[in-house]
Amino acid sequence: MNPKLKPLIFFVLSVFLTMPGSAEDKKTFWSRFSLKVTAGLGSRIPIGDVNDVLKSFNDNEVFTALREANSDRIAGELKLLDDRISHWEAELRFDLSPKIGFGLATSAPIHKRNESSVTYIMRGWAGDQIMTWTFKPEIRVSYPIKMSIYYTLPLMRHLNISVGGGVGLYSAKISQFRRYDAIYPLGDVGWVVSSEVVKNSFALGFHGNIVLEYQLLGKLALVAEFQARYSNISDFQGSISASNEAGDNNELAGTYYYFTEFDVGIGARHATLQVAANPPEVSYRMIKDIREAALNFSGYSLRIGVRVGVF
Repeated sequence: MNPKLKPLIFFVLSVFLTMPGSAEDKKTFWSRFSLKVTAGLGSRIPIGDVNDVLKSFNDNEVFTALREANSDRIAGELKLLDDRISHWEAELRFDLSPKIGFGLATSAPIHKRNESSVTYIMRGWAGDQIMTWTFKPEIRVSYPIKMSIYYTLPLMRHLNISVGGGVGLYSAKISQFRRYDAIYPLGDVGWVVSSEVVKNSFALGFHGNIVLEYQLLGKLALVAEFQARYSNISDFQGSISASNEAGDNNELAGTYYYFTEFDVGIGARHATLQVAANPPEVSYRMIKDIREAALNFSGYSLRIGVRVGVF
């Protein structure tokens, strides 16, 4: 059994094993369901390696120095993916007792993409070599499935507080298109195009909740909720295809890796993401810091909304 599934299976079994099932309690059982819908504000997401690589490439030592002293030899910059997200959540809740409840929720999916390029003029004895790098990164995170358990205590008349937490099931996808164009001192040109598609079937995240609830009517309550979550998605598998002006075409499948390398075309070190069948070798690129790539969607939110009985 995949070890990532064990917490999820344990949680689901605990819900079903504690549900009452006699015919005499049927009406009471269904009346314990409610729907909570909340929305509000929260933190930006770290995103992780995709943005870290864009920033590292754009702000490498050579480019940074040129922007300060020789801005005519550097144009444009790589843009980071937008780290703002929508903070809403819908949760179906079952109250086993006045103090113990279970929730099944989902929240907003995430889709971020952009396109940007940077041009560097390398000046040498034979003339100028003009190089342009274009990046088109894209990430998608599907609607997560979050399962929670709550413990509720009354604070005063009509006002309760619930403290809870649980696990979430997340699925993500990364696509990245990169193009390198060069005009050499004698006027000939070169280019390299690569396209990567990387998928991750699932990853488990964790969250904690504090919920204040004020009962307005029999089946309607106002709620204010604070949620903190940890969601770090790794173990990406994917494929890469690459071609160049000489007619070479290559394709391979493997694991998505993060590493830093020395780029001889620029003369500086920066971070890179790359699909490879095996961890990249050090070689002439002086590769360091090799590990599997990851996306990070951890953060927190403060939301308000309503909870209403659905049966």
